[in-house]
Amino acid sequence: MKSVGIDIGTTSICLVVYDGEKGTVEGSRSAQNAFLPGTFCQDPDRIADAVMGMLRELERECGPVCAVGISAQMHGILYTDAAGRAVSPFYTWKDGSGNLPFEDATWAEVLSRRTGQRIHPGYGSATHFYLGQTGQIPKEAVFLCNIGDYVAMRLCDRAVPCQDVSMAASLGGLLQDKSGYDLKALSEAGVRTEFYPSVCGDFAPLGTWKGAKVYPAVGDNQASFFAAAGREEAAVSVNVGTGSQVSLFSSGLAETACGEVRPFPGGGSLYVQASLNGGKVYEKLASFWEEAVFSFTGQRIDAYGGMQRLGEERQETGLLADPLLYGSRAREGVQGSISGITEQDFHPGDLIRAWVAGMARELHQLYLEFPESLRQGRKWIVGSGNGIRKNPLLRQEIEKAFGLPLRLKEIQEEAAAGAAMLAHTFFRYSLGDIPSIRRNTFVK
Repeated sequence: MKSVGIDIGTTSICLVVYDGEKGTVEGSRSAQNAFLPGTFCQDPDRIADAVMGMLRELERECGPVCAVGISAQMHGILYTDAAGRAVSPFYTWKDGSGNLPFEDATWAEVLSRRTGQRIHPGYGSATHFYLGQTGQIPKEAVFLCNIGDYVAMRLCDRAVPCQDVSMAASLGGLLQDKSGYDLKALSEAGVRTEFYPSVCGDFAPLGTWKGAKVYPAVGDNQASFFAAAGREEAAVSVNVGTGSQVSLFSSGLAETACGEVRPFPGGGSLYVQASLNGGKVYEKLASFWEEAVFSFTGQRIDAYGGMQRLGEERQETGLLADPLLYGSRAREGVQGSISGITEQDFHPGDLIRAWVAGMARELHQLYLEFPESLRQGRKWIVGSGNGIRKNPLLRQEIEKAFGLPLRLKEIQEEAAAGAAMLAHTFFRYSLGDIPSIRRNTFVK
């Protein structure tokens, strides 16, 4: 009863083998992911080849598996031909074409206005709208899909994509009942709808890889939450990877005008507020110190250890930093800032402490935008993602900002582990071990 989970992140690709009987991770593999030079695009076949290579290694190490689950960075798209092979790069969630000027606004704003849905820059439908209207869709293209969908197709030798609702919703333009895309509204808005895939039914595998059932790719946010907190409604999930999110699971429905309501595998919804500023913001600060030291001394250093030490020495500071290096979805044109500089607070440790406090403060502000009815009863924070797992300073400041204790799950690589755990659960359901997934508290 082992399953494998695949997570295709923006900066890394990770695979884990999960033993469902023991509830433990038995093996893992990882590789770096990267943008194509000068772009926010990635090579889909390089990613798929890397995944299959690591899968074969894990099979030799851990033995055969019964199920394969996939999680992937959401929102992005690529195009495939009639044989199911990629004919374009993977346009990630960081693609900025939807933010380019169009008519009296931007491509994403015009599409949102025409469809009556909030479709942000970087969402697949906004990118597809821009590419279609500017004649940049490859002539061989037959379907569009996400990178997780594409890896599933490659594993199953499948020519036609089929999306889990969590992934489909991330592209923008889904029907209110989540049964498929609102092709009428999208077409009337000027979007070429013949490329959209269908949305899969619940818990059905797409095919097999070496006898193991391969399930449709789910959103990495949902997979991470599931690995860290299951379906726990007392938890606040704070995930910090390349970007960052604050998420709340609810089995019911709540009215909200902020963030996104993302379908959750097995029923219920994940209410999400996403920031463009995550682990990359802290990485930029490390790069600043490394550049400064090299400029003065000619020596190359790894700044992270020193940043941790200096930050710990300054538990409090009057310096105020808003490290919004990548802007804000909610506040157009906003920029980062540093203020409150005094003689007493003008030290490296102050800047480091203020920097992580600013990161935590933005996440807490996003949390406060959720309706009070959703925030009631939240008793603890579950932290996930390497940007929070590897940064004790950030964990300290998140606890201060939220006024709640923060826990880290023992299982690391939460998105990959969550995908494996979901695949294990779906496989058990197919055997009749679980009579109702929607009522069941998933395996943790």
